[in-house]
Amino acid sequence: MRLFPRALIAGILVSALLPALAEDEWRGTTLSDQTLEKVNLALVAYQGCVNTETRAQIGELVDSRALTDRVLKTCEEKLSKVKAAFDGEKVPGTISERYMRARRTQAARQILRTFMGAQAAQSATGQP
Repeated sequence: MRLFPRALIAGILVSALLPALAEDEWRGTTLSDQTLEKVNLALVAYQGCVNTETRAQIGELVDSRALTDRVLKTCEEKLSKVKAAFDGEKVPGTISERYMRARRTQAARQILRTFMGAQAAQSATGQP
C-alpha cells in the first residue's frame, strides 16, 4: 500500500516538470518565411554544385570514396549558408548540426551511388 502514494507523488512531480521543460524547447514553426527561403535557396545551390561536380568527376580512375569526399569538400561552402541562416534564427546548435549532417549524408549517398554505378558500367563495357 505504501507504493501507491509514492507512485502518485512521482506522477504529480513529473507532470509538473514536463510543461517547464517544454517551454525551453525550440519549435520548428518559429522560422520566418525569409529564413526558410534562404535555406531552400542554399539547398538548391548545394544540390546544383553536387550535381555539377559529380558530372565533372565521372570517368576518373580513382576510388569512388575519394571522389565523393572531393565533391563534398568542394560544395561545403554552399551548405554553410544553411547553417548561417539557422544561426540567424537562433536555432539550437544540436538541431542545426543534425540537419546539416543529414544533408551531407544524403548527398554523399547520392554521389557514391552515382560513382559506383559509373565505374560498374565502365568495367562491364571494358572502357577505361
